[in-house]
Amino acid sequence: MKCWTNLTDKLRSKLSFADEQIVETMTDLLSFLRVVSITGQLKVVAADPDDDKVLECATVAGATHVVTGDRRHLLPLGSYAGTAIVTAAEFLTLVNAP
Repeated sequence: MKCWTNLTDKLRSKLSFADEQIVETMTDLLSFLRVVSITGQLKVVAADPDDDKVLECATVAGATHVVTGDRRHLLPLGSYAGTAIVTAAEFLTLVNAP
């Protein structure tokens, strides 16, 4: 699947994960993630069509939050279709709140 290739590429290039770390991380993620199918028809972020895929996945999955570091396109939206768009720090504050 292309999405897994993209994720493993990011783990390797952005986080300098070794192959063993990538396998362990993917195994951990697949133990609690739910894979959804999208049509790729959503057009919200004209400047970055890959961001549309993120929003469509969140919408199809019924996600409450999208956690991102994308300060150019996604974070300025604040939310989309009832899904909050937040930074990792904001999300951690939310889940650690009493």
